[in-house]
Amino acid sequence: MRRPPEALAIGALGAAVAGLVGWSIGLPVVAAAVGAANGLVSGWFGIYELRRVRGWLALLLDSSWGLFGTALGVLLHIANLLVPTAGYEPLLSVRQNRHVYNRGVSVRGGFALSMGNVVSNAGGKVGLRGESAAVVRRRRLVTAHEDLHIWQNRWFGPLFQVIYVFWLIVGAVAASLAWPVVRGSYWKAVETVAYYDNPFEFWAYCHDDYWPPRGVHPRLCWRRRVV
Repeated sequence: MRRPPEALAIGALGAAVAGLVGWSIGLPVVAAAVGAANGLVSGWFGIYELRRVRGWLALLLDSSWGLFGTALGVLLHIANLLVPTAGYEPLLSVRQNRHVYNRGVSVRGGFALSMGNVVSNAGGKVGLRGESAAVVRRRRLVTAHEDLHIWQNRWFGPLFQVIYVFWLIVGAVAASLAWPVVRGSYWKAVETVAYYDNPFEFWAYCHDDYWPPRGVHPRLCWRRRVV
């Protein structure tokens, strides 16, 4: 169900809030454009829980502190427009403070990709419809793991992207130095330290109750404390 009035209202609010943020850093027009774009598409699909404080908080954070991630999310929307099989998933999006695409752009195979409030390739290789164990597990990935990434972007703002990329680079170097000692697969060692051990990923995998993930290097992954 499309919501033109809501799209216009949320677009205007998003532009106003983002414009104020952009004015403080000398980029009011760019920031307002991002806020308006996110507001229009989010209002059109009705993702924000407008009857709950949580939904308004998500909207305000997407238009302010989390604006850089929101800009990346807008770009992800555009990229998925070029993927005919992306498939927007309203059942996991409407009034849930996020946009979910069943397929779409991803950096790796069956992995989902979250940017701002957008989750792409959420269904991976199994999809999001049906009641098979694999599909149910995939939906939980969205509601637990990827949803947490969306809120991490809102809570940490631009620090989320900075820390994430910094950890990828430093982690890859650290794993390369450790690999001659721990041995095993070099790629698995790098992937474990640079990606899986990233604090944001470790947090999300634990929140999804899926730690350690299959395929990590056993000597390099974090140990989850059981309380």
